Amino acid sequence: MAVPKAIIFDLGNVLLPIDLDKTYSAFSAYSSYNKEDICSIINDNQLWVPYESGKQSDSEFREFLRFRLDLTISDLEFDEAFSALLLKFHEGVYEWIASLQSRYHLILLSNTSSIHAERFTKVSLGPLGQNLFSLFNQVYYSFEMGLVKPDPAIYHRVLTEQGFSPSQVLFFDDNLANINSAKSIGIDSYLIDPNRTFIQIQEILDTYVS
Repeated sequence: MAVPKAIIFDLGNVLLPIDLDKTYSAFSAYSSYNKEDICSIINDNQLWVPYESGKQSDSEFREFLRFRLDLTISDLEFDEAFSALLLKFHEGVYEWIASLQSRYHLILLSNTSSIHAERFTKVSLGPLGQNLFSLFNQVYYSFEMGLVKPDPAIYHRVLTEQGFSPSQVLFFDDNLANINSAKSIGIDSYLIDPNRTFIQIQEILDTYVS
């Protein structure tokens, strides 16, 4: 088993715990719909995809969801509710990622939005107040790329820009569709249990070393 040269990490529920129910509940406080309705409307219609793929501005996204979810909500309240899903980073994740720097080219690839990125990139985790993302060789956010996982094009772009073949890379994500898409182009990909995250990833990496 060849030792990989690069690792592509997802962010949500891999390195940063998230709880979507918290956002659904927060939006329901400003809506005629209850939490379950909001969950269904968002997921059945993939309401976040245009925004996370960079096709809507922050203001356009707010107006879009105000209409679709019947929200009576200010911009500030919207951003707080939309960001309620972001929990605290796993304890020790900064040190763990730092320990991988000498062995792997580290890449982050996240389906995310500018509202969320504005928040999680400001979280200080390093000894000098650094954020987690300073440890990566390259960070890719879907809203900046104009692409979202599981579109295979997003993986091809990352590989091309970073100069790796699929066989040189490992990919870790908590979404099965994303995993299957990456596997379809030849990337060794692993579905991560949000309850185990980087403990599980380290166990996988150890199998490539041993």
